[in-house]
Amino acid sequence: MEQKDLNRVQEIVAEIAPDLKKLALDIHANPELGNQEFKACQWQVELLKKYGFETSVGFCDIPTSYKAVYKGKKPGPKIAMLAEYDALPGLGHGCGHNLIAMISVGSGIAMREFADEYGGEIHVIGTPAEETAGAKVEMSAKGAFKEYDVAMMAHPFEENGSSINTLAMACRRYEFYGRTAHAAAAPHEGLNALDAVINFFNLINALRQQTKPDARLHGIIEKGGEAPNVIPDYTSALFYIRANKAAYVDELMSKLEACANGAALATGTTVKISEAEADFKDTDSNLYLSELACRQYEKLGHSITRHDREILPGSSDLGDVSYECPSIQLMCGMGEMPDGSHYGAHTKEFVERACSEDALNNGLEFVKAFTMTAIELMTDPAHLKAIKEEFAKVASK
Repeated sequence: MEQKDLNRVQEIVAEIAPDLKKLALDIHANPELGNQEFKACQWQVELLKKYGFETSVGFCDIPTSYKAVYKGKKPGPKIAMLAEYDALPGLGHGCGHNLIAMISVGSGIAMREFADEYGGEIHVIGTPAEETAGAKVEMSAKGAFKEYDVAMMAHPFEENGSSINTLAMACRRYEFYGRTAHAAAAPHEGLNALDAVINFFNLINALRQQTKPDARLHGIIEKGGEAPNVIPDYTSALFYIRANKAAYVDELMSKLEACANGAALATGTTVKISEAEADFKDTDSNLYLSELACRQYEKLGHSITRHDREILPGSSDLGDVSYECPSIQLMCGMGEMPDGSHYGAHTKEFVERACSEDALNNGLEFVKAFTMTAIELMTDPAHLKAIKEEFAKVASK
């Protein structure tokens, strides 16, 4: 990348910084839960319109989603920046999604001039409810991301890092149906749904001996009965099933289904299995694209940790996107707590950092880095070739 382009990126981000910081702080001060982010959606759309994007709300028929498009004067790579902006109940922006929105919107705006000069098409996609329903899952199922050469975003964290991989996850509810009876006077007339759910847990505990080390099977009994002297006719359990790869989650779900059917058979009850939350695929970050973006951030004089194939013990709806197009989610550091203490996601300390000057200023550095990455993609076809060759291996799985 030429020095003139780097200088211009710095100028553009300095010009739009007041608008971007205001966006992040407004979203932070007005936390909205998933699929209720009407203010956050409106503020982003208004800002993107201000800078020449064609916008539409309700992308993929999701009311608080949006799509903003800027087509350069020349053909070139089609780049998507993914924004998140939902908050956590009772906590607010304890995952820093206000910063994700700022970085993605800001990157899209800063990329416009270079799309005109070198050729490209910039899309900013508003993706609600990452913490719950995971709008990217529905969008991916509808083919919304297949058209993009790359999709990029950054997630707030304690330190800067390359793109993270996350676990695949499924959530299932297991409901057992039996027959009530008086537990002392006529127990032989009952079919004990509590025995069924307890047997179900015991079978899963036995199954754990034969699972791969990356498997995570964690659940609760939601409903266990009404009174000790009444044999329960209904119980329910909720389980998360996680693993490094979505294919193994599918295999584990089949095994849990067998456990549930066995528990029902042994107790004379019946079982119903249903999807309780959206399933998330594992995130398979495009390492070439991640490294390209990290190098741009380093050009700005910053350090950034490389995670390579390290897997974060959590799940994200970006996983589904990563199977549709080359995708990355860099880690954007928010600086240290005043007392130097550790702060993790989904805590009040994380909420505090998500509106700090350190977090806002570093977010702007990521806006620059993503814009510089876009310039590299627009000016050097070898990058896209390598990115697509790596992605072809993911798509063939």
